Amino acid sequence: MKKILLIFPCFLFFYACVNNTNNNNEKEYYLEEITDFNITSKNSELNKKKGTEISLEEMTTKNIKSGGEVIFKEVCFTLNKEVADALNFYSDNGKLMCNVPTKLSVMNMPPDGKGLVSYSRGDDIEISGTTLIKIESVNFVISDIRYR
Repeated sequence: MKKILLIFPCFLFFYACVNNTNNNNEKEYYLEEITDFNITSKNSELNKKKGTEISLEEMTTKNIKSGGEVIFKEVCFTLNKEVADALNFYSDNGKLMCNVPTKLSVMNMPPDGKGLVSYSRGDDIEISGTTLIKIESVNFVISDIRYR
């Protein structure tokens, strides 16, 4: 009986060590770096079409990789690279963040009922999932965020 009572705490200690290791692995997932994401907007020739009137074939998508820079509709986008007056995106503990260079609005897609949220120059915002960014009258959709 004494042996069983001594063995039981050993099993509990072993389980606690294994469980702690799993928790540490989960934390590492959140520290992954973002490698790239897509930016999508409608073709410039489609001035009159809006919203659901536009098909996927009428959209243009650009991919931006870590350390890269893309100019799309006269707006500069970067990922893990800082450029003056650009939408500088960066990876922060597994989150896609953006430093806002000008007044803009952001909305989660599909809409969550909050509508467009406005931000000002210098704000740092988190982009999660598919997100619409509106700068003046131009809409960009951020999607397909990939991790290393």
